[in-house]
Amino acid sequence: MLLLLFLLFFLFRLQQPHVLMSNPCGAAQQAAAPYHFAINKPCCGEGCPIFQSEPIGYATAHQMLETIFRQQLPTHGMAVREGQIKLCHAMLDALYNKDVTLCDAGVGLGKTYAYLVACLLWQSQRPRALWQPVVISTASVALQEAILQEYIPFLSSVLLQYGYLDTPIQAVLRKGKERFVCDLRLLERQRQMAQRGERFARRAVILRQALGCLDLDKLPGLSGFDRRQICVPEHCPRLCPARSRCRYQRYLRESNGPAVSIQVCNHNYLLADALHRQNGWKPLLRDYQAAVIDEAHRLPEAAEQMLTKQLSIKGLRQLIHRLEQQHLTRGAQKLRATTEMLAAAYQPQAPNRARADRQVPYQTTPERQAALAALQTCIGELLRRYPARIPTSLCHQLQDASKTAALFAWPQEDWIAYIEYGTVSDKQTDTEFTLYAVPRDQPGYLRDMLWQREKPAILTSGTLAAGHDFTHVRRRLGLQGGLAVQNVQVASPFDYAKDCLLLFPPRPSAHKVDRPIEKETHYERLARQIEQLVRTARGHTLVLFTSYDQMGHVYEQLEGKLPVPLFKAPRGGQLFVEQFKRCDNAVLLAGGPCWEGVDFPGDIVSLLVIVRLPFPVPNPVREARRQQYPDLHSYIQAEIVPEMQQKLRQGFGRAIRTETDSCAVAILDLRAAPGGRYHRAVLEALPAGIPIATKTEDIQPFLRARKGPDFFLPDFENDPNEKQQ
Repeated sequence: MLLLLFLLFFLFRLQQPHVLMSNPCGAAQQAAAPYHFAINKPCCGEGCPIFQSEPIGYATAHQMLETIFRQQLPTHGMAVREGQIKLCHAMLDALYNKDVTLCDAGVGLGKTYAYLVACLLWQSQRPRALWQPVVISTASVALQEAILQEYIPFLSSVLLQYGYLDTPIQAVLRKGKERFVCDLRLLERQRQMAQRGERFARRAVILRQALGCLDLDKLPGLSGFDRRQICVPEHCPRLCPARSRCRYQRYLRESNGPAVSIQVCNHNYLLADALHRQNGWKPLLRDYQAAVIDEAHRLPEAAEQMLTKQLSIKGLRQLIHRLEQQHLTRGAQKLRATTEMLAAAYQPQAPNRARADRQVPYQTTPERQAALAALQTCIGELLRRYPARIPTSLCHQLQDASKTAALFAWPQEDWIAYIEYGTVSDKQTDTEFTLYAVPRDQPGYLRDMLWQREKPAILTSGTLAAGHDFTHVRRRLGLQGGLAVQNVQVASPFDYAKDCLLLFPPRPSAHKVDRPIEKETHYERLARQIEQLVRTARGHTLVLFTSYDQMGHVYEQLEGKLPVPLFKAPRGGQLFVEQFKRCDNAVLLAGGPCWEGVDFPGDIVSLLVIVRLPFPVPNPVREARRQQYPDLHSYIQAEIVPEMQQKLRQGFGRAIRTETDSCAVAILDLRAAPGGRYHRAVLEALPAGIPIATKTEDIQPFLRARKGPDFFLPDFENDPNEKQQ
């Protein structure tokens, strides 16, 4: 009898999880979490012992989660947020159930800590034999750096302190080899610089910095040409003499080491790894047991970018240059002649020099087919004639160009093809163009690459849902067709009803204007309306545009009229954004990247102006997809309005970034105003309960009730510019 009891006890111990972390704080003995969690999938089939009715470590992980967020993290300055705890529980369930789960997390919820804690607890409760790292994919470099340099070090320190971890969390950044230094190529480039003397001294200094920095992205002063000369080549030879001491090879070994528990990458790298696995090639990422896709609303965009085939005159000329570098002069001459033939075939019949970056649907003609066929023949002859003299990377590029040419010579129904003509100047011709082919069923590609592997996946963002509906994002992500997908939506912890005012101002009046308003230009009226809002709010303003051209015209009208600095952030204008953030009081006109991913905490943005609703710009791809719908109205409601709502939510998220922020938000688009066509869609996209105003003057009492005296400096009322108007 005693022997039987001992055997039963031994079998019971075998069923317990292999826990990598101790818990002296007694998290496992805490009271059950105040949430109910359903286990959709049992951990085993028939014969499962009656005492094991849930997956190994499930209850323990949820109880630890409660203790971490309610006790340990608050002692290190983090607030207890019920929504964050709820979100983390849902993410933990997704991991245990092997679900694909969409998590729409409101602004300020702390979703990054939620999924990091969920992943670490889930990993710690899994048997060591099943242990693999987790991959975290993001759309922005800024978030990757924050995860690696802020979130993980802080969380690792706290969990180590309280005994949840035995060793620090080890995470690694994974990205393409072209972003890293090749030591052998670096030494060769340094020798070339030394031979060129003092004229290249500055570039030589930057190259010396690369000796201590493997990541090329950490060398901002490096020229694009030098970067291409010293990066790891596409095909790194196994017999390289520097391989044994190569820093890049050491980085790969460490990245794939058994101690790494988190791999961080961008969406393109995640998709490239999935494509490698699908084609039976060597994976880019170490095998992982779960994926967290942050900024998931950007995943379809990354998929389209990766899956799109393109052929350009510029790209062909680069191939010609590379052939010349290999001293294949005759082959380069033949390819140049074929390229010029192709350029002539795509010369626009009625060029419009006033427009740049024109996109037109693709149409094939006998002349174009002949030029594309000639290009294929030329490339085929090159590859047959010089198999030993063409480098492997160049060979692959030529093969890709030939395959893409075939795609345009004989267009297929499952591809959407179009032509984009570049900017034309007097010194250029209209032959600068690029041919694009986009998969018609892009969601199907995503489904096959990512969602058929039966691994848990958490897709999270602040703007996954359109209103409270996930239909649009599920369709774009390929999460339809019988896939089991869970939806979770947790609201922001911010009190928008108290700290936010939503303003739909009327049309600008003719007050203080010497001439009738009907004689004003559109830009003059818009600038005057924005100026009135800025003066009423006493500065502290971010103005978001959907058009850089419109932003430039408004900037010209406002320049020199305000008593605070006025900044304009063009494409890539991060410098001006940083200057704006360093000012106590300023106005920033921005577009593009400032709609999302830029943080403006505190009083720096206390008035957010959205000039127009951010509807997507029509293009040949959207026009082709519109044909799938019975009428235009159905297409607008199913595709265009949800895209606008997601983008609007991103822009609105710039208003309030912390619990102590307060901000007025003015939407100038008349279609959003009460009675407008999209007023209801706008309200559905924004947090519920925000008070609505229709008078610009309502901003004043709202801000005065929430801001200190210094906020209202300088004195706009005594501004000499205002007296002159």
